[in-house]
Amino acid sequence: MMEVFFEHDSDDRLIAKKDTLELGNWIDHLVANGQEIEILINIARKLTNDEDMVRDLKELTLENKLHLGVFYRYKSSLNNLHECDDMECDIYYVNKHEEYRNLYTGLLKVSHKLKEELFTRILVKL
Repeated sequence: MMEVFFEHDSDDRLIAKKDTLELGNWIDHLVANGQEIEILINIARKLTNDEDMVRDLKELTLENKLHLGVFYRYKSSLNNLHECDDMECDIYYVNKHEEYRNLYTGLLKVSHKLKEELFTRILVKL
């Protein structure tokens, strides 16, 4: 669902909407990333016959699933954000969101590095 922003939204409400939208994008991307990794495992088995690569991709699949679980739990906790009534609470959620952003980008870096390694190994074999 597309989040709608209104002129009458408070600053904290705008931030909450933006964070919720961004989190939804992260979740969608990690779902697609998990599906892609499953395909890459099959490619690695057939084209590289490299069990270390297959093992690394399987570990990445598990890590991706764990991150998804964390993000789904975070998404459900965002409902509490609307109950914030002071700056300390708002700052807590802003900092939490940054932690989750760093978690997401860290997984992406690991994922991209492993995919690049697999593609390089495949190119050498072609």
